Amino acid sequence: MTTYNYNSELIKAMNEKLPNGTNLANTLIDMLYLGKEAVYRRLRGEVPFTLAEAAAISQKMGVSLDKLAGTNVDSNAIFDLNIIRQTDPLETYYSIVDNYVKIFRDLNHDPASELCTSSNMIPQTFYLKYELLSKFRMFKWIYQFEKIDIDKHFEDIEIVDKLLEKQREFVRESQEFQHTEYIWDDKLFIYLINDIKYFASVHLISQEYVQKLKKELLQLLDELEEIATRGTFRTGQEVCIYISNINFEATYSYIASPAYHISLVRVFAINSFATRDEQVFNSVKEWIHSLKKFSTLISQSGEMQRIKFFKTQREIVEGLCV
Repeated sequence: MTTYNYNSELIKAMNEKLPNGTNLANTLIDMLYLGKEAVYRRLRGEVPFTLAEAAAISQKMGVSLDKLAGTNVDSNAIFDLNIIRQTDPLETYYSIVDNYVKIFRDLNHDPASELCTSSNMIPQTFYLKYELLSKFRMFKWIYQFEKIDIDKHFEDIEIVDKLLEKQREFVRESQEFQHTEYIWDDKLFIYLINDIKYFASVHLISQEYVQKLKKELLQLLDELEEIATRGTFRTGQEVCIYISNINFEATYSYIASPAYHISLVRVFAINSFATRDEQVFNSVKEWIHSLKKFSTLISQSGEMQRIKFFKTQREIVEGLCV
């Protein structure tokens, strides 16, 4: 592919990513820190984009350089692994949460924005606002990767205020999308209850904190039932909640606007693999929506199923004792 054709294809791909009415030149000036004339020379094809500039465009706009260069293999996709650095896990985790807050904030005011998740665990978009529940997820991850002493207790782990506030911001921004859908495994709470029971059985969580976690879980259930009954978040944005009649093995999500697509697969308890690859996005989207065939809508409808679901979840939580 010639330099001219490469530039043309890159420019074409960028225009396809931008919302209607957005000026590409102004976007590139801000993104690449180039002067106005330098940007226009590139857009006219007089000067090629450098590799560093193309890489920055790929990272920030989700343009696939493989596809532009004609070297893309259909079965390959680039994933952001979001791996938490073990030398400083809390700081890295903060950066990951902060990155999603920025993505949410950039997209959720678009009139066509949507967030959809099929989840076999309590979604982070709900539990991260609860101090002890979010702390437990972090505790489990740190303990599993042996980053704390074997004798250190749950109550001894400190989560800094900066992270707590960023998690609450994550929840707030996640509820500003114009349309949100959740498909929940009906064993949503069982897995977490079993985890808490295990750590209590090996004396890493005291009875006092088991009861505090139980209290937050009941508060979370009250919040979820209120949202499901209303069919909207307190922000006023629409949300559809389905309960799956079949179990599924992982949590999948996608975030979308006309100019931005990202899909996520949850891994390692507290983070997700993420990609902007269009084929992966379409596959994840198709998978999530296919689950509706086996699911019951409980938001603003399905009253009997909704009551039964939350009654069952409360019974599971009430059984949390050691």
